[in-house]
Amino acid sequence: MKKSICCLLASFFLIFPFFAGTSTGSTVKVGYYENEVFQEGGTPSAVKTGYAYEYYRKISEYTGWKYEYVYGSYTDLYNLLLEGKIDLLAGLAWKESRKDIIAYPEAAMGSETFSLVKHETDYSISANYSTLNGKTIGVLNSAMVDTLEKFLRAHNVKAIITPFDDYDLLFRAFDSKQVDVLAAEGDGAYGRESAEILYPFGASDYFLCVSIHRPDLLTQLNTAQTQLMTDEPNYISSLRAKYYPVSISSRAFTSAEKEWIASNTALKIGYLNDYLPYSDTDEDNNVNGMIKELIPQLLERLAITTIQPVYKGYNSYDEMIAAMNASEVDVIFPVGGGLYYSEENGIYQSNAVASSITELVSLHGSENISSKTFAINKNNRMQYYYIINNFPNARIIYFSSIDECLEAVLSDRADYTTINGLRSDILKNRRYRNLHMHQLKTSDDRCFGIQIGNEGLLRLINRGMNIVGTEYAQELSYKYSQQLYDYSISDFIKDHMYVFGSLILFVIVIILILLIRDSKHYKAALDAAENANHAKTIFLNNMSHDIRTPMNAIVNFTELAQISVDDKKKTSDYLSKISLSSKHMLSIINDVLDMSRIESGMVTIAEETINISSLIEDLKTIIQPAVEEKLQHFTVDISGIKNQIILTDKLRLNQLLLNILSNAVKFTNARGNISLKVSEEEVPAENKQPQTSMYEFRIKDDGIGMSREFQKIIFDSFTRERTSTVSGIQGTGLGMAITKKIVDMLGGTIEVQSEEGQGSEFIVRIPCKISSEKNEQVEQSGQVKEAPVKADFSGKRVLLAEDNEMNQMIAVENLENVGFAVEVANDGLEAVEKVSANPAGYYDIILMDIQMPKMDGYEAARRIRAMPEPEKASVPIVAVTANAFGEDCEAALKAGMNKHLAKPYDIPQIIQTLYSLLYTEKDEA
Repeated sequence: MKKSICCLLASFFLIFPFFAGTSTGSTVKVGYYENEVFQEGGTPSAVKTGYAYEYYRKISEYTGWKYEYVYGSYTDLYNLLLEGKIDLLAGLAWKESRKDIIAYPEAAMGSETFSLVKHETDYSISANYSTLNGKTIGVLNSAMVDTLEKFLRAHNVKAIITPFDDYDLLFRAFDSKQVDVLAAEGDGAYGRESAEILYPFGASDYFLCVSIHRPDLLTQLNTAQTQLMTDEPNYISSLRAKYYPVSISSRAFTSAEKEWIASNTALKIGYLNDYLPYSDTDEDNNVNGMIKELIPQLLERLAITTIQPVYKGYNSYDEMIAAMNASEVDVIFPVGGGLYYSEENGIYQSNAVASSITELVSLHGSENISSKTFAINKNNRMQYYYIINNFPNARIIYFSSIDECLEAVLSDRADYTTINGLRSDILKNRRYRNLHMHQLKTSDDRCFGIQIGNEGLLRLINRGMNIVGTEYAQELSYKYSQQLYDYSISDFIKDHMYVFGSLILFVIVIILILLIRDSKHYKAALDAAENANHAKTIFLNNMSHDIRTPMNAIVNFTELAQISVDDKKKTSDYLSKISLSSKHMLSIINDVLDMSRIESGMVTIAEETINISSLIEDLKTIIQPAVEEKLQHFTVDISGIKNQIILTDKLRLNQLLLNILSNAVKFTNARGNISLKVSEEEVPAENKQPQTSMYEFRIKDDGIGMSREFQKIIFDSFTRERTSTVSGIQGTGLGMAITKKIVDMLGGTIEVQSEEGQGSEFIVRIPCKISSEKNEQVEQSGQVKEAPVKADFSGKRVLLAEDNEMNQMIAVENLENVGFAVEVANDGLEAVEKVSANPAGYYDIILMDIQMPKMDGYEAARRIRAMPEPEKASVPIVAVTANAFGEDCEAALKAGMNKHLAKPYDIPQIIQTLYSLLYTEKDEA
């Protein structure tokens, strides 16, 4: 043993210096001639492929050679090799006459058989050697000439030998029938379907020869070939199989093959069912498995187009053999078990289609196999043959399928069963996970079976398999073996039971948590609903009281005014109280409608440029009468404002501040104190956005204050800490809810600080963009010429479009009091007709209701604006309607009206609007 190791080490160190010295790689000139399959790409720009080219690259892995390719014909390159102008030339056979002029390496790079090939249609030449007499045989001018001459002399044939210096010239001469017979290297006549092989006439090894002037390269080549054979003993055979699966012998049919092809139009194939990946019948009763693709591929590669495959499945091997012997089928698949059992069954066995290791399957491992009990599928005779050949002492129990065999091993009714290696995916199924596999040393072939005596078909099948190669069948097996393994969702769950168990437990816990949380949310929602219902009930009770209170005043003071009509002082007092009660009831209605619109999303924010100081001054003007009535002290501090001109929704900002100030006045006792302080803090601008400031409004009073409990719900709808009966203060309980909604819409915040008996402070923060307009521009844009205290519209005619008789009376009376001549239209259509019928300029202005019969106010306005006479079409139109919301105003303006006023009639506002349209705007125009 020690001696062997020493020898091995010595060999290694002898070789190592050589490789170390050549590791940098020298440049070697290779003669490169075009030869089909052997070496292709014989020009500088062509892609190189082929047997010889791949061999060059492999040798380079051991020598480090870099190649410089020299192109030309075989003969020219051979002469260059003799002259030492190239270093290597491949494909040279051994000749005694060459041994002193070129250097042969110790090992051949391949071997070839020489065959004589004739034209398929030349029936004057047959397998009888004498038919070659007088025929022209084309041959490459190489060592093959000597072999051919020797063969012809041995068989006393007088033929004409025509050498060619180049393969291309040789093949062209044969293809054009300039020569009768081609002396072909088995490898060199690739792809000639019109050729028919006669018989071989010799064989020879061929070498990668070296120029005699480069003994250094010869030494390196010998060492490289030796090392290659040590590392990859099957390299040459594998390389040959790769490049020469189809040779001239694969394409040139024998007379027996031709006879079978001529006498058949169908190839009847019998196959074994339930034997994937080899063969089976699918759910649609069609053939399945590799046999489905293998037979058509064989026929295609053999260029046989007149034969069509016909398939028939059999449930057992014995049935399939019987069908073959009864000539029901031409070929059966798969067969196996060896030549002896094939002979016993009366069939030829083709070359192997696929060869695989057999798996020994057991439950407890593989010990003392030979005398154990084997489970065998009685429908698969191949399994029986394998066990009898390899385990002659085995006890056999038969079952109806491989699944039953596996179940028998699982249940300890049998010790072992076997399974073909390509079918071992069956064992991936979950129910077989506890079984053990052990690879047996003896492989098992699967072949085609052909009836003895049908040698023509046998040769065709073997020829086709030589072309296709066993690798093709192996690839097909991978495709169809997947059908043996049915990995279901239940298998996946069982394989990951711990994961799914944990997941299920996790889901249960989450569900319980959600149920508990939902239960709490449900209880909270239920409590909230009950509180809301309770609040609504209280609200409705309060509303019932609050609405009935002004209504009672309106009804009763109206009756008193009628009784006291002769007493002007009492009547005036009663009418004043009726007006006050009406305004209060209108504020109640407005609060309810505002809240409804805000909650339904119908209110939108409309930014406009305003002067914040002016807005505060207007608020002070509005609230001052109520303050003075209660002898309260109201102070305003706007010293903290840095930027006067801002962009915001003036209407909504005014509304929310007025709501808070009104409450402050309501809930502060006589002679109490109320203050409004406004300050500004600039917000840093980002991404070149307009500058924004945060405006803070602090409204503070020393009134009655509120409890901590009420502070938590002050911004909820329908909430008041005391009813108007208790507090003596009227209200809906919606004012602060509306205020909070507006603050949110403006992007601000609101908070309250209060103590009972000490007063309250509301802090509102609203972000506003700073406008670039100047103060004077804003003030001028907002100036409207006010109507004089006693306006006189004498000489002006107004058209009143109003369908309600009472509203007509109120409007007519008030309009005539200020000098208007009034005409009434009872609907929109009548209004359009009146404008159309009268001359242009007849009406100075139109007051238009919206909801009227026959035609609404919007359509009437559009019709008037569409009139052809410009003066009629441009008459001022004012909407006076109970449709009092922002979108109603927008719709009116869109229909062509000039202004929009809300009912009930606010006579001073109407007079102001009419004066503005009839005098102010015309003066400006």
